[in-house]
Amino acid sequence: MMRSGLFWRIFLGTLTVGLGSVLAVGLVTRAVFTRAFAAYVQTLPGPRGMSMMGGGRTAVVGAAEQAFITSVDRGVLLGGIVAAVVAAVAAFLLARALTDPLRRLENGATLIASGDLAHRVEVGGPEEIAALGESFNAMAGSLQEAEDLRRRMVADVAHELRNPLAAARVQAEGMAEGVLPAETERLESLVEDLGHLSRIVDDLQELALAEAGRLAYDMAPLDIAALAAGEAARAAGLVHPGVELRPHEARAAITVTGDEGRLSQVMRNLLANAARHTRVGRIEVTVRAGEGFAEVRVTDTGEGIAADDLPHIFERFYRADSARGAISGGAGLGLSISRRIVEDHGGEIFAESSEGVGTTVGFRLPLGV
Repeated sequence: MMRSGLFWRIFLGTLTVGLGSVLAVGLVTRAVFTRAFAAYVQTLPGPRGMSMMGGGRTAVVGAAEQAFITSVDRGVLLGGIVAAVVAAVAAFLLARALTDPLRRLENGATLIASGDLAHRVEVGGPEEIAALGESFNAMAGSLQEAEDLRRRMVADVAHELRNPLAAARVQAEGMAEGVLPAETERLESLVEDLGHLSRIVDDLQELALAEAGRLAYDMAPLDIAALAAGEAARAAGLVHPGVELRPHEARAAITVTGDEGRLSQVMRNLLANAARHTRVGRIEVTVRAGEGFAEVRVTDTGEGIAADDLPHIFERFYRADSARGAISGGAGLGLSISRRIVEDHGGEIFAESSEGVGTTVGFRLPLGV
């Protein structure tokens, strides 16, 4: 198998290098020692009982010298054996240290592929392999998050479509069976339910295009102050009676580069949200030019958003109060689409809120040339 092959390749490769090094050191040591000992023997007086070649000359050594040479040979051989064992152990440990993290990654990938997205591998080994393990865990986390979002989106879509579909079906069946009279008011309610369904489907399609990066933009210089003021004036019919709407007074042009239709859509979403959740007080639109950016803010005196909910309001289908959102008709898609549009313009969207005091939602865009 590939895994075993890698282990044995590392093991045998390391062992070969170790044994080769030991053999080379032993041979060189033995050759140097032989030459040095032969030169030494030649300096000794009188015959020694046996002959030994060294440096091309004949030397005679005795039993003591021969015993010394034999002991040296045994020492070299024993050292080679010990070094071979150490090299084998080191090769084994090295091979296991390198292949065990890879084996864990392989097993983890198999579990992830089988659907166990919660599985994480133990990070260990050399720095590069540990970094690979961390990247694997990050990938698994992203996959799990994407799967959770997919499941939640399916559930949310079903929830959003169920209520208006049920209401429209009950009324249509009642009129078809003659139980309910086909009055103008009832027909208008049916048309309203169908219109709500149509808006949800349109928003879903637009959100899918936005998240896929396929929204079309017609970029051109425009006055964002004038655009904000115009959209605020058009939103006057959305606010509850008694709520004061203060549009931005465009004293000077603030130029950005963007798609006028898409940025108008962002403003309509922000203003509609503010109008939906503000029963008393005011809604104010302000635009200012900062250092290199234009900032648009929609501030209301509504009920505000809880601190736990605030980081999530730009997520699709998220509503801080699902019951209130269902009553007011919000599907929780407008801010998600707005965030994508603003980010596609190179800007950022933000929100600030104090529960019981009010909310500010706005965005920043780079100033045009």
